[in-house]
Amino acid sequence: MPELAARGVEIAWRERGAGPPVLLIHETAATGEIWDPVAAELAESARAITYDRRGWGDSSAPEDYRRTTIEEQSEDAAALLDAAADSPAVVAGAGLGAVIALDLLLRRADLARAALLVEPPLLQLLPVATEALSDDRRRLEGAAAAGEDVIGLYLAGGLPALGPGVSRLPEELTAAAREHPRSVVAELGIAAGWRVPLPRLAGAGSPSAIVTSSSTPPLLRDASEALGGRLARSSRRQVVGDGGPPHLAAPAEVAALGLELSR
Repeated sequence: MPELAARGVEIAWRERGAGPPVLLIHETAATGEIWDPVAAELAESARAITYDRRGWGDSSAPEDYRRTTIEEQSEDAAALLDAAADSPAVVAGAGLGAVIALDLLLRRADLARAALLVEPPLLQLLPVATEALSDDRRRLEGAAAAGEDVIGLYLAGGLPALGPGVSRLPEELTAAAREHPRSVVAELGIAAGWRVPLPRLAGAGSPSAIVTSSSTPPLLRDASEALGGRLARSSRRQVVGDGGPPHLAAPAEVAALGLELSR
């Protein structure tokens, strides 16, 4: 797996296939490996690029890595696209990765031609989610103060607003969270804390697809609908697949949506 020096860290990435580039951005608690089923489908007609975000898998993180931002993560992705893609890419992300992809779409149209947003956790678009986020923060602080297993609490779905849907990820893919607990803590709440640029959403000039499935948790489904109502040139897609997030439950359908956006 090649590595790219980007903004003080080493980013490990992988590509397969040939054709229009599609960058796949993983969620918290996993690595780029989670996109492998989609990448395999894409590789028949496109150039699928996966990578481990800073602090995950084979990518490095700053020595005292305690906090990150959507913008920092987005700039890492931009540096990778600058170095590895020879034309603007479709940027696809799941969970936190979807918010990173959206930030790229809105700020770096020179690098991102379209976005595929899988269950974007923009709970700040939902007034009813404010109390749920506050409850999760109190639960998290109490668990930390009591010396409880905070990572286990998160992976088990005990923080449903700070980690919506994470309990649906297979244990073998979330082993990364146990190996990199600082990265989990650094990312908790940053999607909900992102200042959504509402004027840019309304004025988006590039197309996007917002993807959910029948197993998408209600908070994520509502947030996806709220984003779809504000993001210009976006479409809502629901894929067939139960028991997991769309990119795991229906990789062929998600890949087909990515190829559709690349044309």
